[in-house]
Amino acid sequence: MANPKKGGLGRGLGALISNPVKPVEQSVAASAPAVVHAEEPNGDRILYLDPHAIKPNPKQPRMHFSEEGLEELAASIRREGVQEPVIVRKQGNDFELVSGERRVRATIMAGLETVPAICREVSDSDMLRLGLVENIQRENLNAVELAKAYQMLIDEFNWTQEQLADEVGKKRATVANTLRLLNLPGDVQARVADESISMGHARALLALSTPAAMSAACRRVVQEGLSVRQAEKLATPQKPKGKSGSAAKDPNLQTIEDQLRRRLATRVSLRPSSPTKGKIEIEYFTLDDLERILDILKKS
Repeated sequence: MANPKKGGLGRGLGALISNPVKPVEQSVAASAPAVVHAEEPNGDRILYLDPHAIKPNPKQPRMHFSEEGLEELAASIRREGVQEPVIVRKQGNDFELVSGERRVRATIMAGLETVPAICREVSDSDMLRLGLVENIQRENLNAVELAKAYQMLIDEFNWTQEQLADEVGKKRATVANTLRLLNLPGDVQARVADESISMGHARALLALSTPAAMSAACRRVVQEGLSVRQAEKLATPQKPKGKSGSAAKDPNLQTIEDQLRRRLATRVSLRPSSPTKGKIEIEYFTLDDLERILDILKKS
């Protein structure tokens, strides 16, 4: 059953925090008990909770947390306290995190006994949505995490790519290109996630026909430090010469193939049948991939 639209994710966390919350100083947070500390004019209550006892968001889209970044945040919290409360919801006798996992982790690293939190009623279906909002707006997700989060939203809300693009405030082609990363084998996805290779490299590798070929090409890109252009050449299938030693493809046609392949992020072949005629073959791997290519061609 289709789910009704709930508004774009670009609204941010304003849907959760209607009024700004006053910064909480470290000296207060460190000594306050895990009970209600204050009530804002809009009725929001600030709690001070044991960060170790807060259950993580089971739909947190972010999987990788930079230790260096957490150390920097922890150092800031030691100096100035937690400046923005995390958002939690009540689950039985426990509190479950809705957003703010970095702040919770950094609070623990900083040695504070409590973290300020606002408790709100949040449905299961909104947990992923709100976790994604926070990370997209702060640009904390790597490309693979973002792709997986997009796919989770598609599965959870039965959205099309176009609906998803509208919800997250991105162009449809951008969303489609991000989702295509999930067609990469796991080891290549890991290289994208840790930024050993760029999105440009990943798009070039997607032109290869098998996961094994993508993995092998990725290893070579990393080992040899190949540029995106070199990766594109590496992913271009080499045509064996005929028995008679036929000449290589016209360099002009090869240049056009390369330009089309980079533009469409898939394999493209020009098949000349005469000096003035021929065919263009454009490969697609899924129906969504076909729609992505058609979108690009329509705008060209």
